[in-house]
Amino acid sequence: MRVDKATDSLWQRVIWPLLWPLLAAQVGVMLLCLLAWLLIWQMDARNAGSWHNLSWLLLALGVGTSLSVATFLLMLRQRLQQWESALGVPYERLERLLGIIHGDLPTWLKSERVLPFADASDGPVRRLERLLDALETLMERVAERPRFATMLNRLPIPTFITRDGKLVEANGVFEQLVGRSLNELRGLELSYLIRIDTGAEPGSQVAEVVRINGSQGGYRTFRLLSLDDGHGHCMGVLEDIVDQQQQLAQLMLSRDRAREESRLKTRYLQLLQKELAELMGLLQTPERPTPELLERIADLESLITNLVEAPQALSGEVSSPLAVRREADEGESRQAPVSRVLIVDDGPVNTMLARQVLEAEGICVDTARDGEEALRLREQCRYDLVFMDIYMHGLDGVETSRRWRDAEYEHRSILVALTANASDSDRQRFFAAGMDDYLAKPYRPQALVDMARRWLAKHA
Repeated sequence: MRVDKATDSLWQRVIWPLLWPLLAAQVGVMLLCLLAWLLIWQMDARNAGSWHNLSWLLLALGVGTSLSVATFLLMLRQRLQQWESALGVPYERLERLLGIIHGDLPTWLKSERVLPFADASDGPVRRLERLLDALETLMERVAERPRFATMLNRLPIPTFITRDGKLVEANGVFEQLVGRSLNELRGLELSYLIRIDTGAEPGSQVAEVVRINGSQGGYRTFRLLSLDDGHGHCMGVLEDIVDQQQQLAQLMLSRDRAREESRLKTRYLQLLQKELAELMGLLQTPERPTPELLERIADLESLITNLVEAPQALSGEVSSPLAVRREADEGESRQAPVSRVLIVDDGPVNTMLARQVLEAEGICVDTARDGEEALRLREQCRYDLVFMDIYMHGLDGVETSRRWRDAEYEHRSILVALTANASDSDRQRFFAAGMDDYLAKPYRPQALVDMARRWLAKHA
């Protein structure tokens, strides 16, 4: 609501509307007295003394009335001016309070000026109107402040607020934790609900370990983070230590997986660089591609294929060899023996890839770089499945398989050929040497796993 821009005061808006009827009535009285004097003068014009007395009476009446009205008005105006001056103190107090409220608003709600500019020509009513307008604007901005109670109730973790050590507010999660409603909790000492185990004194802005008697009985351990505003209010946030430990374990596991993945990728790239260098030396010969050259090319293709299409073989989810063997040894002592697989390959690329993939399946894996080492390992351990590379330095896979079969007595191992040459004549040669199956290079990890599962299930 607005008032006119003209200068106004209580005199103009209150006294003057009441004064002019009074003055009009006074003038009317004086006119009646004058009329009475004229009538008396006409009726008794010869009586000069009577006329003279009546004139003095009329004059005294007018002077007395004027003096009484003037005295009344002067005293009333003085009283009103004193009252207007006294109103300045409440107005200043109201302006100061508006300034304090405006100062407590968030920064993003102070974009425009709220308090009115002082104007010396404004009367008390105009000044009050300006302050009320400012108050309305300020209340609109106060309504736009963040709703702290709503945010508190929406927090997914137990949160509460205390004043001078007594609970005054809490969210629903905290109520469920202690098994009591907020109406029952208000006014209780915080020490009655929470017991501090270690850390600093209550109210300090540090994390401390506390215990709370839960609604289901028994104490639960939390980490309490206290935030004090310096005016007796303190907000406490409870974090479940068990959940924190689980999250920390997940983060550490993710870190270990990332490190293992990085390590494996680096190792694969190093092997790829080494194989490419050796392959370049073989390609410089003018002869037609030899089986050994084709085998090396197949190894490189297998490596690149698995780097692109099978990142799970390189991820940190693959257990370390020591962990797999330890679990396998523990499993042997508790239940059925764990399958043992031997990988015979002089190429480090396929050897490492196959070992990682099979160990991820819980299989105990050994490796041999040539046929001689494979035959020595056969004397030390019994293998259920052997993946045999065909083209190797020294004894090739076919001759190694013949000697393996000749040395077998009771336990018969499954021999699977790994080769890039899988023609009909090659397969007949593999089977004639005692092999049971073959896996063509380049192979994907899933193909290797499927082959191992199928033959180990039959072997069992």
